Amino acid sequence: MLTGEEFQKLATLLKHLHICLGLKFALMDDQAKEVFTSSRQAEFCRLVKETPGGLERCHNCDKMALREMNATQKMKKYRCHCGLIEVAMPVVENGQILASILFGQFLDDSSRERQWQRTSALISWAPDMQALEESYARLQQVSSAQLASLIEIIHACISEVRLQGMLSIAQMSDAHHLKHYILQRYASPISLNELCAEMHMGKSKLFDLCRKEFQKTPGQLILQARIEAAKELLEETPANLSEIGQAVGFPDVCYFCQRFKRVCGESPAQYRKRVRQQPV
Repeated sequence: MLTGEEFQKLATLLKHLHICLGLKFALMDDQAKEVFTSSRQAEFCRLVKETPGGLERCHNCDKMALREMNATQKMKKYRCHCGLIEVAMPVVENGQILASILFGQFLDDSSRERQWQRTSALISWAPDMQALEESYARLQQVSSAQLASLIEIIHACISEVRLQGMLSIAQMSDAHHLKHYILQRYASPISLNELCAEMHMGKSKLFDLCRKEFQKTPGQLILQARIEAAKELLEETPANLSEIGQAVGFPDVCYFCQRFKRVCGESPAQYRKRVRQQPV
């Protein structure tokens, strides 16, 4: 089975893919319970779900795809009840599905007009076809080559998470264990009590460990992990500051900018501009 830490790491990687690509991702456990879902969904899908019966149709479509994926234990690429492309990928180990990854809400790179003709016939029950057609025109198109590459990246993410899960925490030093845990969890709230429970030590011993090994407090270690992750996203993605802040554990963009500037001496926007102006 996947540990909670492995689920968290996989969810974080999917969140990064969502920020980079703008596609909707969801992660489900072996009981089909949602562990993570990206907040953004295509406007077209939002409108469909707001129509009477639309949300139920979407849920039924996902359930059917998951049933077929579970039966074969293989990836299933399909068109949803509105004609959009969706993908369901299982995380399999020893013949058992440990988790499922769903992503999609996009079109292929064939004629958009032809795809809309098919979709309009499928959703003829919807009351506001004009609004749906306008939002459909803004749906992202993904080529077969791009989709194949994305699937390979997701497989690499799964492999990386599983490989990390094979590391024996018992063989790590306390300092390595603490740093490893923070790097896996920085995108979510981490309390001092949680760290103490993970490290099996009291607060005084935890602070002594941090001072001796890192010359920092536990809170400073967590902040350092978040700021370093934010720097990578600022350098490598076009995501806005709010999205980056949320991805690294700062749900409030103003607080994210304040903390970043205090640590780095410049705002996130200034950092991004300076780094991108540097010669390659």
